[in-house]
Amino acid sequence: MENPATHSEQSDGATLQNRWSHFVKSFKTLFSQKQKSFKTRLFLLFVAFLKKCYPKENLHRLEESIKFHQGWIDSTDYNPLQKPTSFLYLGLSSKPWYKPCEYDTLKLVADKLEKNASDIENEWLAHRSWGRNLVSRASPSDRHPSLKEDDWGEFILWKEGKFTEAGLSLFPKTVKVVSELESFLIPFGQVVFFVLKPGVTLPPHHDASNIDITCQLGLIIPENCGIRVGDETRNWIRGKVLFFDHSFEHEAWNKSQQARVVLLLDLCHPELTKIERSLLWMYARLFLGY
Repeated sequence: MENPATHSEQSDGATLQNRWSHFVKSFKTLFSQKQKSFKTRLFLLFVAFLKKCYPKENLHRLEESIKFHQGWIDSTDYNPLQKPTSFLYLGLSSKPWYKPCEYDTLKLVADKLEKNASDIENEWLAHRSWGRNLVSRASPSDRHPSLKEDDWGEFILWKEGKFTEAGLSLFPKTVKVVSELESFLIPFGQVVFFVLKPGVTLPPHHDASNIDITCQLGLIIPENCGIRVGDETRNWIRGKVLFFDHSFEHEAWNKSQQARVVLLLDLCHPELTKIERSLLWMYARLFLGY
């Protein structure tokens, strides 16, 4: 017959083990949070030092944005309709849509892409059978549960600061055009052929941040396609660009029987200085998981 004390000892042992595991887990979490806070404050000290060295580089915006992102301060220095999912940069001009004439950068990008739109479209048409290599931008488990995996896809030309092997091989003319605009791209952004399948609607959503402006060059544009950003709806035009801020709510639809294709580029917000861009890239690598 088993000794009842044995059960009691085993129970006490299990309880102690569980409590120890919980303690260790809590300690690790606390240490991780403390470590992250320390790293953030160290980074801010670096920014403060650079702010004194470069007083005209608007680094106060980065300083305030990091503190806001960490939840250390409150701010109203942004458009309340902006709801980025990852990082909000304070002090930048913000509106849903931009015209090329508003910034020299956007005009240069628009002129370059529109001048070469025919070559870019022809390269896509010549290699669109490579559509089987499209990377899905959504899955049922993602934030767009109503979409199927192949409803919304992209062929990646440029990612994390470099061109893909497939892009270099299949789309040399497009790569040449984009390479001349590379200094305007956000380092952790992408350049992709973005395909929206027939009959698909992308539900209203916000994207990661307001530090970039989305550029889309219309290539294959059937009728009954459109995009809404904020409260304004526009249509793509073949060979023309659209610029918008994806931190505002936006949605897109293709109610035709043909795929809609655009070339999408993630551009740095034109108001960001070079030093701001470099420090943002460092912060994104250290704290945002890029």
